[in-house]
Amino acid sequence: MKLFLQPLYSQLNPGVENCPVGCTSKCLVTQQAPKLQPPPGCVCPLSSHQAKTYKEIIHGDADIICNKSATGDGKSLAANLPGLLNPDFRIMALYPTIELVEDQAEQQKHYNSLFNLNASQRVDRLFGAELNRRVKQADKSDKFQELLLAIYQKPVLLTNPDIFHYMTHFQYRNPAYGNAHLPLTLAEWPDLWVFDEFPIFGSHQETAALNSLAFIRRSQENQPRPRRFLFTSATPKPDFIEQLRKAGFKVASVEGVYASEETPGFRQILQPVDLEFVELPKDKDTQTWLEEMIPTLQEILNAESKARGLIIMNSVAKAGQVTRLLQALLPGVIVREISGRVDRQQRLQVQNDLKDSSQPVLVVGTSAVDVGVDFKIHLLIFESSDSATVMQRLGRLGRHPGFNTYRAFILIPGHTPWIVARLQEKLTPDETVTRDTLADAIAYAFDPPKEFQKYRQRWGTLQAQGMLSRMTQENAKVSEQVRQRMTEDLQRIYSQDFESASRQWFAMQNNPVGKATQKELLRFRGGSTLQAAVWDGNNFYTYDLLRLLPYARVEIINRETFLNAVTQSGRGEEEFPDEFINVYLRIQEWLDKRVDNISLHCNRNSSELPVGELYLIDKLSLVGDLQADVVNCLHHKKLLTFLVPVNKSKLSSHWEVSRTLNLSPLFGLYRLVDASEQAYACAFHQDALLLEALKWHLKKFTSTRFESSIF
Repeated sequence: MKLFLQPLYSQLNPGVENCPVGCTSKCLVTQQAPKLQPPPGCVCPLSSHQAKTYKEIIHGDADIICNKSATGDGKSLAANLPGLLNPDFRIMALYPTIELVEDQAEQQKHYNSLFNLNASQRVDRLFGAELNRRVKQADKSDKFQELLLAIYQKPVLLTNPDIFHYMTHFQYRNPAYGNAHLPLTLAEWPDLWVFDEFPIFGSHQETAALNSLAFIRRSQENQPRPRRFLFTSATPKPDFIEQLRKAGFKVASVEGVYASEETPGFRQILQPVDLEFVELPKDKDTQTWLEEMIPTLQEILNAESKARGLIIMNSVAKAGQVTRLLQALLPGVIVREISGRVDRQQRLQVQNDLKDSSQPVLVVGTSAVDVGVDFKIHLLIFESSDSATVMQRLGRLGRHPGFNTYRAFILIPGHTPWIVARLQEKLTPDETVTRDTLADAIAYAFDPPKEFQKYRQRWGTLQAQGMLSRMTQENAKVSEQVRQRMTEDLQRIYSQDFESASRQWFAMQNNPVGKATQKELLRFRGGSTLQAAVWDGNNFYTYDLLRLLPYARVEIINRETFLNAVTQSGRGEEEFPDEFINVYLRIQEWLDKRVDNISLHCNRNSSELPVGELYLIDKLSLVGDLQADVVNCLHHKKLLTFLVPVNKSKLSSHWEVSRTLNLSPLFGLYRLVDASEQAYACAFHQDALLLEALKWHLKKFTSTRFESSIF
């Protein structure tokens, strides 16, 4: 399906006297940032939504502000404006990827320079590997102490929602301090918390964040200084916003004002785009499609004097495979990779190539580049995912003028046929559409059904119990009143009674499956299901084992060998905590063609494997074209799983579960066969919790009655 996507123009702030920032005779922004000038004929350099966001943060009465302005319209400046106009204003900003934290750190240098401030004295950035590095470098320190230092030292802290979650959930401990000291310090310190692009997360993360916000509000409600939470995304989830309101938060929304044609008082922020949705046949993958598209790609690149393109894949392994393929098939084009397996220095080199090379440049990336990182490109190709990610990726294109034509191809896998069918309900081929029309159609086609709310109903109360149970260990500083008020807030959202949930939480501690479930509920992101530590040439990273093996030959190594190589490369071993890694391996070679026959086998009979409930599975092995040591690398692991019986005679039958539930293409669903030759669709850890919450929709796969889990 081909479409023509209209350009987008954003309304500027009307300026002095009508200004939400409070300017009366002179523009405060241009006074403090003389180089930040408005376009000709306008009096303020800010978009209208930036000024309105400032007013809500500084003068509004809402707890939560949702900036829903379009991608490319300066949400980052809107979030940082209070701290740039008032250097004492404190901000903790949470970004979903390390690459985005680093990118925003560079953006902060630019912003602070414009406002005649010194970013090195004002801005800190912190993520897992950096936190571990600081602990190792300091004398007798730990994560608890390093986080305290980071909070107190500078007024702007850029980090990720994972660290925020672990702090508010009392998971960093130091015997010299009370367990509540760090979470209460976090709750008291910032004037503003910024959650950037939060819709890319799922129900589990939404529930965790809501619990954290309830804790911050109730622990600080008697303080005179207001605390604000700002969510910035062009694609917020209405359901999540409604949950915030139900919990008693006052929510204000800020939107930009837009036009699809040149209009006085507006500036162009996005160029027009020729857009095509491509449904891949079931027997064709992205690599095959790209190979067939080489003449077209060459034509698109040749049409520009300084051609630039971006291809975004859903997996690191596929990104590497596509990079090698295009390097061979496009000899006149510089093809480079930016993914989780490419270190920071190599990424900077790729970005320099994009800026400076006279040759055409194609960047092949993953989620390391699809959220917030800016590229000057005219060609965009990407694999689809959920609606928020699709809109975010599409927002990479058209931000910069100077190219003749802007082209986008959105690839839809063959095992999700409902997506194209839904798009066709909302869109007509070859029509010209506005950005709003397209966004509505994408949300309708790609979003999971409403049944995904059942995750929150099934597990939300227990996630909250995990936080509350840790708080009860520190009665002196986290009062019973705080817990009681939090319970009142959250009880309005969740259907399960909190008193019974509390009993269930403590009962879970007496059961191995219950303990594993508790551990998963207290984690934020969940991590890769079967995470492997990978030694790949000069690069070291972690990746999902089952997503890697179809694309590479590997050898199993021990942790000591892996860490020796890590330290010799100049990296820190603290980046690879053993508790989250199932296996250590070294890449022997990357394969040009995907191996499709890799699956899981469990050496237990069907009578031993319960279906329709959570289970700690063991005796796993890998089946396929693999080396002997790889086959048994999971044999002694116990993994939280959920099994759904499927047709054993059909190798792709596990995708029927995906189709039934309309799961995202990125959902971790795998095929498993037991010792009785029964086949299953299986998911692990947080994905297993989601399947368990939706099991009432899976009755057609089994004659066994699904019962409620009792721990």
